[in-house]
Amino acid sequence: MNTSFTSLAALALGAALAWAPAASAQELKAQPNQKFALLMSHMSNEFTVELSGAVKEKAEELGASLNVFDARNEIARQISQVETVVTQGYTGLVFEPVAIDGLAPALAAAKKAGLVVINVNQKVANTEVIDSYVGANPIEGGEIEMDFVAKAIGGKGNVAFLLGPLGSDGQIGRTQGYENILKNYPDIKVVYKQTANWRTDQALKLAENWLQTGTEITAIVSNNDDMALGAVKAVKDAQLVGKVVIAGVDAAPNGLAAVKEGTMAATVSQNTVEQGHKAMEALVQLANGQKIEPVITVPHELITKENVDQYIK
Repeated sequence: MNTSFTSLAALALGAALAWAPAASAQELKAQPNQKFALLMSHMSNEFTVELSGAVKEKAEELGASLNVFDARNEIARQISQVETVVTQGYTGLVFEPVAIDGLAPALAAAKKAGLVVINVNQKVANTEVIDSYVGANPIEGGEIEMDFVAKAIGGKGNVAFLLGPLGSDGQIGRTQGYENILKNYPDIKVVYKQTANWRTDQALKLAENWLQTGTEITAIVSNNDDMALGAVKAVKDAQLVGKVVIAGVDAAPNGLAAVKEGTMAATVSQNTVEQGHKAMEALVQLANGQKIEPVITVPHELITKENVDQYIK
């Protein structure tokens, strides 16, 4: 036997054990006296429903008591909910913000009161008031989506952007990603860029108006799947299916169905379930005194008709 190799292996194993986390996700459990909150910006589309469902699923697995709050896209309501969580003696909270600004004073008060504060999905501007951020990089997601669309239309044509709520992290980041890619495509022109606030009905009205102007639109690039589906209906109604490339972000069940059907060319997954699971794990880990990373990133994945069956449950 090579004793030198054996000694080195033993040292390596010892070092690995020394640096191993105190408990794996499988061993992690919430304490009976702990109470947690999930604060969602809204619960009106498939993405937020899936994200909240993933957090609740992980909470149940960890034996954690979890209450869910819906801000209905109102920042004042979400601020009030943070304040309620503080006064009612919660151990910690996971929040998906209505907007990247506005929550800082309430979150700072929560941290001062000793609560664990985990930010999921949309990243707040002031990260000093949170313990950790869990999510995907929205700029990367926008770049993946726009790169696909640019190639799908042969590097030229007129595109329209459906934007999320102005000032939201997803809207800012994904749109920046679009613009980053378009620097490489001088023959692609952005002819429309308007917000539909993540909503299918608002996106439908916008897309209908765009198509009725007579301006040729080669592609509609959406900050999320729900808005992309509004564009899908407008394109169907205008009998332009196959002539306008439509893409979105989220890989929500309705978006995946549209990709399989061929009415959407692509969606970009931001691994919604993984975000929810990791956020709840981080909350319980920190509440139990374990160390966590200040930023926990999950990857994006491009989904087209070629690989969509892998993602449909």
